Amino acid sequence: MKRVFLLALIALLAGCTTVKKWVYGDPLPAEVKSVRVVAEIGANGDNATALDLVFVYDVNALALLPKTGPEWFAQKRALQASLATGIDVVPLEVPPATVIAAAPMPRRHGKAIGVYAFPNYVAAAGQAVGKLTPFKRPTVRLMPDTVEYRDDAN
Repeated sequence: MKRVFLLALIALLAGCTTVKKWVYGDPLPAEVKSVRVVAEIGANGDNATALDLVFVYDVNALALLPKTGPEWFAQKRALQASLATGIDVVPLEVPPATVIAAAPMPRRHGKAIGVYAFPNYVAAAGQAVGKLTPFKRPTVRLMPDTVEYRDDAN
């Protein structure tokens, strides 16, 4: 009897993810609650940084997203037109020595299956896309030559 109960309990706990997938579909929604942006003194060669936060709602849109900031900004208008309601874009212009405690979030951000940061640096370094999806409260730190991403949820 104890063995049956234990197996049933294990199956129930293992099924929690399955239940979420049934409710939300596959993949699960991102858990990003807020995004903080910190631009250090001298960030981006002491230039304001264009930074787009992209919230993705359509799994098919994920494959179309570029891998770097410059690619995103070169294709931005076309991607927004073709992906339409599959994404929301929050454009930011962040000067050095600035802190954005809580970046604006799209109304439907809780339904996003992916959240990405696309920085546009003058120099080639620091321009890879930032995957914010696994974080609850990510901080995007714009530094002189690169960008750092971390979760402040803990």
